[in-house]
Amino acid sequence: MLRRSIRARRIISKVRVPGTGPSPAPPSSHAILFLSMTSSPLVTHLLPGSLTFFAGPMFSGKTLELVRHLQIFQEQQIPSICLRPAFDTRTPVVQSKSGLLMEGTLVEATNLERIRELMSDKFVIGIDEIQFFTTDIVPLLEEELRKGKTILVAGLDNDFRGKVFPVSHALMAIPETVLQRSRSVCSVCRQYNATRTQRLRNGVPVTTDESSTVLENSQQNMTYEARCLAHHVI
Repeated sequence: MLRRSIRARRIISKVRVPGTGPSPAPPSSHAILFLSMTSSPLVTHLLPGSLTFFAGPMFSGKTLELVRHLQIFQEQQIPSICLRPAFDTRTPVVQSKSGLLMEGTLVEATNLERIRELMSDKFVIGIDEIQFFTTDIVPLLEEELRKGKTILVAGLDNDFRGKVFPVSHALMAIPETVLQRSRSVCSVCRQYNATRTQRLRNGVPVTTDESSTVLENSQQNMTYEARCLAHHVI
């Protein structure tokens, strides 16, 4: 009871009577954005000026998490955008393997000026298939972070060899990055322990001299699987 009374006196002492002093300055747009985002318990961990990286192997729900979070902001009419590499034409929209989807804006991964333009008037920025972008996009994202924006990124952090993609490595080096790495079900042992992506051609693991970035189903008889460490073949 004593603590409550002390707290009540502190609150009362801070109340400003109209006409007795200068009016407080109106909240900034970023403050309004912060209040609108933190009003929902679903997004309180996504603070302005943060970068969340949904990473993991194939079929681990990376795009699912990206779309799910972006839809929360869109339903609250917070200006947002979801970028995707222009050459990824597998689906006309950003779509998870489970079927959750949303509209995405196609952009050339190397067209930095266009990317900057698209992000300029948005408070929340989403990027799918980040592994297909170059490390040149990372300084742009840091610029947006300094403006107090929320950035949500989804993609593979490692290639089929188990080596980290350069852009993923650069993202994880940003101090504000929150890494949310998911696992998948191993296609061999069927355990929920898959941390790696296996590239197959005609059902056989490919050699390590192939390109790191090749779209699923872009070449005949080439597929991907999620596998655990024990069943990953290089």
